[in-house]
Amino acid sequence: MKIEKINLYRIRVPLKQPYKIATAEMKNFDMTIVEIGAGGKDGIGEAMAGVPGYFWETPDETWNFARAESPVVLGMETEKAKAHLLSFQKKHPCAVTPFLAALETAAGSPILSPPAQPQEVPLLGILQAADRAGTEQEVSEFLAAGYDTIKIKVGFDPRKDLARVKMAQEAIQGRARIRIDANQGYQFPQAETFIRGLNPAGIEFFEQPLKESEWVAMAALSKISAVPLGLDESIYGMESVEKARKLQCCRFVKFKLMKVSSAEILADNIKKCEEYGFGVVLGNGAAGEINCYLEALIAARTIARAGEMNGFYKQTESILSVPIKSSGPKILLGPGYSPALNPEKVSRYAVGRASFE
Repeated sequence: MKIEKINLYRIRVPLKQPYKIATAEMKNFDMTIVEIGAGGKDGIGEAMAGVPGYFWETPDETWNFARAESPVVLGMETEKAKAHLLSFQKKHPCAVTPFLAALETAAGSPILSPPAQPQEVPLLGILQAADRAGTEQEVSEFLAAGYDTIKIKVGFDPRKDLARVKMAQEAIQGRARIRIDANQGYQFPQAETFIRGLNPAGIEFFEQPLKESEWVAMAALSKISAVPLGLDESIYGMESVEKARKLQCCRFVKFKLMKVSSAEILADNIKKCEEYGFGVVLGNGAAGEINCYLEALIAARTIARAGEMNGFYKQTESILSVPIKSSGPKILLGPGYSPALNPEKVSRYAVGRASFE
């Protein structure tokens, strides 16, 4: 198949409330969306860069890459275009992702095809409250909705973070698993303080306490931690997984499509990680609904553990003609569905457009 047309959109969608992590506060998702037509089939992909601590690429760089590479790959056979784009993957993983996602969906890749029968992909809930009454209320709502995994964001002040985790444990009382995520927010002494003060009851794992490059320190921390450690920001593919395995610095790894770029490669990576004995989590809470949907398709075929592809819940509204279906803690996948942009919403939120034919 040859690439016949490419449509680019830079869309800035506001969030319902600021999304706060230890390294950033986001008020909107600044996305580059790529639509590709090839062989009479259409595909779509998305990249949401500009998240300090998650990606080094900026929204401007991602958009400029799309504008520069679209005329290069236009008219190419799809496999040749994929090979060309993959040559940029290490330097520009986010920018490459929407192209490869669009090409793989247009080609009918099994990993990104809608299921033949309805499927449900479990999601976790993120605890926002900082006081006891709010924590108890949120936990009660999560449990009533059917969530079996709840995440707590830490990485600020270890003493205050420990108090928040303790409140959550007392509210949850073993009725759901707990994930803790520091988003690289601690220095080693802070992480040690947090780990030594942590009650391991009900905790699935503790994610990315240190900076993504602090591999040796992570290995040292894992030796004194009573709970399993996980890596997220450090993981870009199997090269980083192999490093984690060699140093024995974690027992869980977390993947994002926008860091691996190709859904087919990502599925292979997940399988290899499980063979190594790693627990694997998939999902990007700082991504729009197209990326969340594609990650849900991948998760449905590779992972049973609760996913984190919940960024679409943060948007003020959907930008799709038919929004993703979800029910509380689950994304609902069904036969025949494919995401397509709503022209009116594009007009409202687009800050850039380009077409190549």
